[in-house]
This record gives sequence, C-alpha cells and structure tokens, in this order.
Amino acid sequence: MVSITMDAMPLEPFILIQAATGAGKTIFFCTLIQRLLKRWPSLRIAVLAHRGILVKQAKEKMLSVLPDCPIGIASASVAKKVDVDSNVTIGTIQTLVGRIETTEPFDMIIIDEVHRLGPKNIASQYQEFLRTMFLYNQNTRVLGVTATPFRLGHGYIYGPVKKPEHENWFPALNYRIGINDLQKQGYLCEFRAKEISDISSDLKRIKVSGDYNVKELSEEMSKEIHIGSAVKAYQTYAEDRKHIVVFCVTIEHAEVVVKAFKKEGFNAASIHSKLSNFQRELILKHFEQGSIKILVNVMVLSEGWDCPATDCIIMCRPTKSAALYVQMVGRGLRPHPGKKDVLILDLSGNCREHGDPDNPIVPIPGRTVNSLAVQKTCPSCRAIIPGACQTCPECGYQFPQEVYEQNGSVEMTDVSWIKKLPEPFVVNIGDYSVSDYTSNSGNRMLKLTLNTDGLAPLQINEFFMFDRDMHPFARQRSRKSWLKLVGTDPPESTDEVMERIGELEMSIPGQIEVIEDGRWMKVHSWQIKPWNMKNV
Repeated sequence: MVSITMDAMPLEPFILIQAATGAGKTIFFCTLIQRLLKRWPSLRIAVLAHRGILVKQAKEKMLSVLPDCPIGIASASVAKKVDVDSNVTIGTIQTLVGRIETTEPFDMIIIDEVHRLGPKNIASQYQEFLRTMFLYNQNTRVLGVTATPFRLGHGYIYGPVKKPEHENWFPALNYRIGINDLQKQGYLCEFRAKEISDISSDLKRIKVSGDYNVKELSEEMSKEIHIGSAVKAYQTYAEDRKHIVVFCVTIEHAEVVVKAFKKEGFNAASIHSKLSNFQRELILKHFEQGSIKILVNVMVLSEGWDCPATDCIIMCRPTKSAALYVQMVGRGLRPHPGKKDVLILDLSGNCREHGDPDNPIVPIPGRTVNSLAVQKTCPSCRAIIPGACQTCPECGYQFPQEVYEQNGSVEMTDVSWIKKLPEPFVVNIGDYSVSDYTSNSGNRMLKLTLNTDGLAPLQINEFFMFDRDMHPFARQRSRKSWLKLVGTDPPESTDEVMERIGELEMSIPGQIEVIEDGRWMKVHSWQIKPWNMKNV
C-alpha cells in the first residue's frame, strides 16, 4: 500500500485505499509518514479522524511505532492545547475547521474512515477544509483510507457509480485488500454465520429515510419475540463462545437485551454513549479479561475498537447501511490464540439484505437494483444456470435444500453467502466485439466484449488501457494481458491498439477460463485453445 501511494502521489491529488479490518492500517500510516518525512523533512501532514477517542488511539499507536515522530494534537476533547505546528498533526475535522484561517496549509492530508467524507458539491466541514487547503496549496495530496468505500444514500465514494446529482472527490480506487485476501494470508480468522429465517415482514412497518427510523426500529426490536430470539440463539449456538458482542439499536433496546440475558443467568453488560470514558474503558477491560462475557453495545464498537478475542457477533440491529453491516462483522474477525473462527448470529436480516461482507450489495440511488440475473455454477457439470434452478437443466444435478434448525423460539440456517472460494472454469466463446471506449471519467481505452454460449450466457468485458496518463496499475495489467493473449509487443497508446485490432482478433480463443469475481466474471486464463477457429 505504501509503494502504491508513493507512486500515485506525483500524478493524482486524490488517492483512495480500501483496506479491510486487519490490513495493518497503523503500520501503513506510520511507514508512509516515515518515508515522506525522510524524503521531504519539512513536509506537513494531517491525519483526520472523526472522533476524539480515535485521535487518541491513532497517536498512541503511531508513537508505539515511531517514538520520535513530531506529533501535534488538534482535538479539543483529547488535548487542552491544540497543536497544528508539528510536522504531523492528528486531529478531528471539527477542531481543524475552527482554526482553518490560522493554520499553515498541509501538504498531505490522510483521512481515516473516509467513507464519512461527504460529496464534493455539498457543503460540509470536510468540503470547507479541503477547499481551503487547495486554495493555499495547489499541490496538496489527499489520501483516503476505509474498509467500506461506499455510503448509504450515495453509493460508491469513487468513480461514477453514485447518486447522479452527487460529485465524488476520488476518481478511482487505487488499491484494495479485502476480507478474503486477509483470510488467505492468515491476518483474519474465518467466520461461520447463521441467520434467522426472515423478519422482513416486521421491518416493513418501519419508516425508512436512508436507514430505518431509529425510534420505530428500537420499539420493534425490543418486542419480546426478538429479545427472546437473541437469548435463545445464544443458548443454542454460542454458549461455548467466550467473548460475545451484541449490536443493538438504542440504549433502551440494549438495556432490555442485557436484562433478558441476566434473567437467564448470563453475565452481560451494556456500553453506550451516555457512559463516561472511564466507565466505558472499565467495562471494555472487564470484557477483554473475560469477567464480562456478553457485551451489548449501541454504535460504540462499530469503529475504532478491537478485541481480538471476540468470537461471536450477535446482530440485533437491522440496517440499510452496507458499511455499518461490514463494520459490525469486522469486530470479530481479528485472530487470537485458541480462536478458530468467529460465529455470526444474524437476528436482524442483515446477511440477507447485504450479502457477503467482502463484496456487499451497495444500492445506488436513482438506479434499479442490479439487473444482472442471479446465476450459479452447477458443481457437477460446471454449467452456468439461473440462480433459482433446483435441478441443473444440463446434467440433472439436484441442489440440496436449505436445512433449518428448529429450537424453541429461534429458527436459524447457515447464510447463503458462506461458500468455498470460487474455482475457475472453462466457457466457450460465441462471439465478441471490440470498440474504442471512453469511460465516464474521460479515460480512453479499448473494450473487448466476449459473449459465451450456453443456457445462461455470460458477458465478460476486458479493458485494454495503454495511454500514458492511465493509472500505472491499469497499464501494467493491460500489457500483461496483451502479452498472454497476443504474444507481440504491447501497444503504447489507444491509437496504436486501434490500428492493431487485427492482431487481437486473430488471437481470441474459442475457449477461455473464467472465475467469479464478486458478482461478475473475469478472465482467469486465455490459453485454453490457442486460436479461435471461427476467425481463421
């Protein structure tokens, strides 16, 4: 991540990194700052967090890695004296905006949890701060880091896939390391998840304006049937777990949940915004030590808190926010000695609503839900068939029915997005097209569209980007794809590749190997059949 950021800085004023929980964000920040100050000792760097507690944590973590780093604090709730004169300033946007006219411009601005950054064309404290910094220093660079580069009511915070009338600060996502990537590398643990059959009929009665109306949602989830389901789910599936975190809607809802657990003899406590910092720290300490087994919280533990020993998440807080959903799941993914996995018990419908936390469904305002038909792969013959099929029309394979477990007042099943890692499979190419394509952001490239044969045909798009003003990653990937597919020296521009389309067309194979990439398919290998005989 550091090298990618350093390479992008000379070319791009806005750089965006998606890094899931466990990606080593603190080490990334520290290493980047260390390299920047070594190269430019007088550089001014700001690290922005949205809460005082996160500023305090950032300072402590940074000093543990860089004990000699000159750090100033700009947060009224953390330090009595605001210091914006050090090489590195860690602060809240609220405090920095209040001193915007007297603060020397920063050269590098790092925004943690950057999904909180509002649209470029809507007034906000972030907008005021960034515009002022660029007014006085046109060479300012902004680095945004988040595990969830999307926002409720907006869409993605980069590129064109967003609410039409909103403008994004970030033109593209420069780098991504997700949950699955970190699980493969051993930095995150595996998860198991179970969900209640369906509570959508209960949630339909609740008003929605972006997210659910909090008051109405709290009243619904505080009903005896939902409270009882939470306790019963714990008793049935998680009583052998040692550190359980429960997410609730409001303080009132959390207190009802705590009371229900205590009534059954379980050691539970709640943590929320009305407690003092001392009270919160004491409760968290007891939870981490194991004297409190069940920690019930209200929007306190979704960001900036880690207890690696957490081995069970109980979601009693339905949400329309994919980002909040991913944050809740992420609280249990840290590895810990003796911890095999984290168990997620979803009593909120969130898994059904949002899907795989590594690739959640992100609704885009003004657009209909993804119109791509849901498809699945037959494990027997590898045919791509409609998702609703229970019998494969190609080979007759019978898909297993979901098996529900009935236990008193709670009925749960394994969630559908928990699956084995995708495996590549071979498809036949029916036809193709090539075109001179310009993206919404104005980038010109060659677009190769491959259409497959079969009952449920796929369309696979491959983009070749050779112009020198393209992102270095994009150019490098395009050059590698050209070498694998065509075998000649890669073009140096889109104009050149358009002149050499014949080389590409003669090299398109009759079969390729593809692999699932989230909700899409991508080319995994070109070299199945060396030549497409239809083109000869």
